[in-house]
Amino acid sequence: MLEVVRDRVRRATPREILVAGWIAFMVYAYPGYMSFDSVYQLGEARSGVFSDGHPPAMAELWRLVDSVVAGPVGMLLIQSTCFLAGLYLLFRRRMPARISAFVAIGVLLFPPITSLMAVIWKDSQMTAFLVLGTALMLDDNRRRKIAGLAFLVAGTAMRHNALVMTFPLVVMLFQWSATHRFWKRHALALVAWIAVTGTAQIVSRVLTTEQRHIWVNSLALCDITSTLRYVPDTIPDAQLEAELAGTPVIPTHDLHVHARGQELGAPVDALWNSAYAFFAIPKDEAERAAVTRAWRTIVFGHFGAYLTYRLEVFRRVLGLIDIPLTSPVYNWFTDVQDPWGSGAKIGHDAAAGKLQNLLRAGIHIVGATYVFYVLVYVVLALLLVPFAFRDRTVLALLVSAIFGEGIMFVIAPTTDWRYSFWTILSVVLAIVLLVARRLYRVTDREDHEAVVGLAGSDPVRA
Repeated sequence: MLEVVRDRVRRATPREILVAGWIAFMVYAYPGYMSFDSVYQLGEARSGVFSDGHPPAMAELWRLVDSVVAGPVGMLLIQSTCFLAGLYLLFRRRMPARISAFVAIGVLLFPPITSLMAVIWKDSQMTAFLVLGTALMLDDNRRRKIAGLAFLVAGTAMRHNALVMTFPLVVMLFQWSATHRFWKRHALALVAWIAVTGTAQIVSRVLTTEQRHIWVNSLALCDITSTLRYVPDTIPDAQLEAELAGTPVIPTHDLHVHARGQELGAPVDALWNSAYAFFAIPKDEAERAAVTRAWRTIVFGHFGAYLTYRLEVFRRVLGLIDIPLTSPVYNWFTDVQDPWGSGAKIGHDAAAGKLQNLLRAGIHIVGATYVFYVLVYVVLALLLVPFAFRDRTVLALLVSAIFGEGIMFVIAPTTDWRYSFWTILSVVLAIVLLVARRLYRVTDREDHEAVVGLAGSDPVRA
């Protein structure tokens, strides 16, 4: 029996390998896990009212998909298929087709990656489209290059900070013609990145039907109160009243004492609690403009305190705190904070089978190990950069990982592990491509057919 299985594996085509790996992923992921964000996004998709609080492009995509297959499963099919296809096409540039298929499913089933790609999140959608877009953009065929840029537009539209991650990918890797010299090539690549970013912004604005003013109503308020927390000397009420003029401040006296609020806890709950205990949500344009003015005055007027506060949040994003590792894995079928209410809201009541429950329990155990530790991947990214100077694809992935993690210093509102997912994935891809280069002696300068084999011929072997 074992010999039969081995023989079948040896004779499996790349497509069969990919399908088998995808089915293994679906055993764990089906029909797709849903958090508060997922339920909210599906609610917008069904209502047709798209806010800028979540990517309207994702709501529109889900609206179309939900009209065919209700619930999360359609979006799970899209993100898992695009992701796996992108992995395979990327690895095919350096490895034989069958090996590429095996490695692609290995990456998909790597616990930190499979755990997030199983959840219907904007992060998962963004990642799937960026990976497929990058792989197609590297193709010599111009139609595939354009298709790759289109997928990068889709990925950029899924997260507001995706443009930071696409910048090194497009500027360093996009090549319209092999005959172009350095300056012309990179000038065109910069234009391509601007076009990708601008198109994604236009799509989001066109689709948005309701403004939520997310920055003013959330991160700006947190920045103000948390910056004041780290100002050592108490600021008199008269000064703070002038700096906060027009903002919806709740306390009427001892403003600096109230702004300091609670100590910054490990989950950074105090950041939000203090902000919303100090400020009401701005109710009109005048108050939003006042919050923006106050943000500039306080952040730049106490810039050292602002940097201290952001460093405290960033340390927690990286896991540099003295608390035991906990599993960041999310694998509930509805919003775990309100499982009955969220399930009723979207008409979705899924239950796991025995095997799926075992897989879910197992990945939670692995989630509490250093395999999920963000700092490991950040350190690896920095250590691998010197080995990637002669490998443009790997260098672009590492720079994208570093940029993606670095921007969290400025914008991370919480210590959510998924904010670092692109960094983790990019480092994994960089390691795979570096090893493949060593094993198969292939670089991006070599012709694509030399890697995967000409039609009718055997693939290149080590």
